Amino acid sequence: MNIRAPFAVSPRLADILTPETNSFGVLRFAMPTLVLISHSYLYSAGTSDVEPLQSWLGRSLGECAVQVFFILSGVMVAQSLDRRPNVGDFLVARVLRIFPALIVCVLATAFLLGPAVTKLSPIEYFTSPGLFGYIAKTLTLSSGSAPLPGMFETNAYAGYVNSSLWTLKYEVACYFGLAALGAAGLFEQRWRWVVAVGLAILVAMVSLSLPSDPADFGFVENLRYFTVFFFGGVLAYLLRSHLPIVGGLLLPLFIVFAVSVHTPFAEVGALLFLGYGALWAATKTFGPLRGLCNRFDTSFGIYIFAGPIQQTLLSAFPSLPPLLIAGVAFIFVLPMAFVSWILIERPSLRLRPHVASLLKTRNGTVQLAG
Repeated sequence: MNIRAPFAVSPRLADILTPETNSFGVLRFAMPTLVLISHSYLYSAGTSDVEPLQSWLGRSLGECAVQVFFILSGVMVAQSLDRRPNVGDFLVARVLRIFPALIVCVLATAFLLGPAVTKLSPIEYFTSPGLFGYIAKTLTLSSGSAPLPGMFETNAYAGYVNSSLWTLKYEVACYFGLAALGAAGLFEQRWRWVVAVGLAILVAMVSLSLPSDPADFGFVENLRYFTVFFFGGVLAYLLRSHLPIVGGLLLPLFIVFAVSVHTPFAEVGALLFLGYGALWAATKTFGPLRGLCNRFDTSFGIYIFAGPIQQTLLSAFPSLPPLLIAGVAFIFVLPMAFVSWILIERPSLRLRPHVASLLKTRNGTVQLAG
């Protein structure tokens, strides 16, 4: 038996880096949906401890989904920067991907949903400094947990309006880190293996040095945590021509993942199994779902709009069980995500070349090219 045969015939990551050959879009749709399901437990009980995976893995289903999302983001944005190695253009694309929809979500939550569900009178609500504090803190990404006046104060997860948004500042920080590395020559072919080894060592060191107690996590620790998964995805992209995707590796990687739980190697185990599992799943076609997700990227809309809808449902019906909350919320959120993609996100992304051209030098001004 030739044990090298599966590796010889298996696709490499480099073979599935176009939308027609991968199901990254399907996975990006699935991950925020899993976050929605996970947050239904969090919102209904006021703690993630009741989430089924929490007691076994020490992390929730939503946390695993966010880890996969950061890994895929690392792969995809590294490819984007490698193909168009202009730092200014890259940062413009990232801003247009996040902020137009986020602005609409925050303003709609503050000025449409807020007055409808707050316990305060309209005058009290609109004159409260907390209203504009929420808008400022959320849109500057300084806080993902800012409250709105009189909203959700009696919910189990009291005061939280949209707990998903707290990860966005770390995603943006990872983008800036990648842009800096790209400008420094991250994708130079002659340095490929040196950079890959250095990045692997960095990811491992950051992972192993994280605190074991979640209570000890602050901004720096969270940034280091997300760096593990994002730059794990970047590393996979750097090794794309040498990274075979073989289903047979999933079982040993799952064993590593399982035995590393509650150890200093937990993040490394999660990175290897969840990251490799996501790449393996991306080789599957998922029928017509791949084409649909490629046409309509509802992933970000689901992620940012779900929280306020779930909290509103629980404000009206506090005894709803988590899975019912998830199902009803998804019915409301999915059309909102479609509308967000069609009317906000896709048109914003089409502005990329026009906005980037305004930032390029034409008369001796600052050059942003990497």
